[in-house]
Amino acid sequence: MEKIRLYLDTNMIHDMFTNQADALKTGAEKETPKKFEFMLEHQDKFEFIISFLTKAEIMRELVSSHSLEQERVEKFWLEFVQALNPQYVKEFTFDERIVEIVGKVRMRLRTMVNFFHLFIAMREQAYFVSGDKQIVDKIQEAKVYDKILTYIDLQKLAANPHHHSYGES
Repeated sequence: MEKIRLYLDTNMIHDMFTNQADALKTGAEKETPKKFEFMLEHQDKFEFIISFLTKAEIMRELVSSHSLEQERVEKFWLEFVQALNPQYVKEFTFDERIVEIVGKVRMRLRTMVNFFHLFIAMREQAYFVSGDKQIVDKIQEAKVYDKILTYIDLQKLAANPHHHSYGES
C-alpha cells in the first residue's frame, strides 16, 4: 500500500520539543505527547514531511522562550528525526501568492507563517496537517488548497487509510 504523504505543521510536533525542554530544566521524566506516539504507531500508513521552516520555528521557541543552547536543540531535533524518519525539505522559494492571500483574508503574523508551511505541503503534494483550527479555517477561507487535515481528521484517516477525502472540500 502506498503511504499517504503528510506535511506536519509545527504545532503538530511543538509539544514534543517543549516537553523535552521542560524535562531538562526540572529533571523530570520526559513526557512523550500522544500526537507523537500516534505518528510513530502509524509510520506504516503515512510518510511524514517537515521542513527547514519547522526546524526554524522549533529552534526559535527553544532558544528564545526556553533559553536552550542551539547545540541542545540540534540534539533534540536529531532524536526527533531519528524516531519519526520524516522527509526533510531543506529549501523552498516563496512568491507573491502570499501577498494576494493576505490581501483577501485577515490574519495574524503566525497565521501567515502557517501559509508558508502550506505552500511547501502543496509543492510536496501532501496533506497539510495542523492541530490549529484557526489556520485550517483560514486556508479553507482563502480557497487555495483542499488537502487539509486536523489532528482529528488524521486519526480518522489512520483508521480508514483507503478513504482520502478527509479535509477535502
